[in-house]
Amino acid sequence: MLRRTMMALTLALTLAGADGATHAQSAKVPATPEEHFALAKKYQEQADAARKQAAEHRAMAEAAKNSTANAHIKHGQKDPRVAKMEKHCAALVSAADKLAEENQKAAEFHTLRGKELQGK
Repeated sequence: MLRRTMMALTLALTLAGADGATHAQSAKVPATPEEHFALAKKYQEQADAARKQAAEHRAMAEAAKNSTANAHIKHGQKDPRVAKMEKHCAALVSAADKLAEENQKAAEFHTLRGKELQGK
């Protein structure tokens, strides 16, 4: 569980393009519509990047599943290297999907808040 959490955190920081200390120092509560829209754009880009990464790992898992290494199933068990790859990809897909979902929610919130501040 800790390993999966660390992978998700690493993925989040990688997609954010910043280390935690730098982000914490530059964090600012948005006050204007423009600041909310800028954050919405940033979160939408991060959601899109996470979806892309999830898709890449889904494709990798599928390729591993259909690989020639897996074609040599012995005693009803697939190649352990393929099983490990599929498990690895599934963990990354899960983390990326969750990150995309959370970033999408943040983008929607900041878009809505920006519109509210504009009186729309």
